[in-house]
Amino acid sequence: MSLSFGILGFLNYGPMSGYDLAKAFESSLEFFWHAQNSHIYLELKKLEQKGYISGKTVVQSERPNKKIYSITDAGRKEFLHWLAEGGREDVTHFKSVFLMKFFFSGNITPAQSMDKLRRFREECEAYLKRMDSIPESIENYGSNKDDYETLYWQLTADFGHRFIKTCIEWAERCMERLKSADVAEN
Repeated sequence: MSLSFGILGFLNYGPMSGYDLAKAFESSLEFFWHAQNSHIYLELKKLEQKGYISGKTVVQSERPNKKIYSITDAGRKEFLHWLAEGGREDVTHFKSVFLMKFFFSGNITPAQSMDKLRRFREECEAYLKRMDSIPESIENYGSNKDDYETLYWQLTADFGHRFIKTCIEWAERCMERLKSADVAEN
């Protein structure tokens, strides 16, 4: 259901197509909420059926027609209720296939574990470089928003940046511990 609220949140800023929504997720929320295009379009249908959004087909001559979605009053009310609700989010749990595999890595060779850590570090470093474009993305998407709204985008991006840096440092510490335990050569 959270994907629905992410979609409502973006539409609360203004009308968007499914493609626009996918790009918005990719350029801003991807660090903590990956949304596949197929899931976005599925949720758009559900939200439209519930009356939380309305879609309008735009006829294009050079491209296929597209549908632009807008949030309805009922959708805005539902979104703001979700945003303000006092329920506790589980901030201590997230899913990571990598960490589950690493937890059980005592069952593979130390060299394989080191390779796994090196790849993890490299992927985190590459992701950190991709995150360099986030301030520009915030500036582009936030150009017609007030500073109060975009401040939260910046704070969330800062969390992501710091988290990935912590992951890199963690991988380096793990590799050092494996080396010092002299298990990497076995």
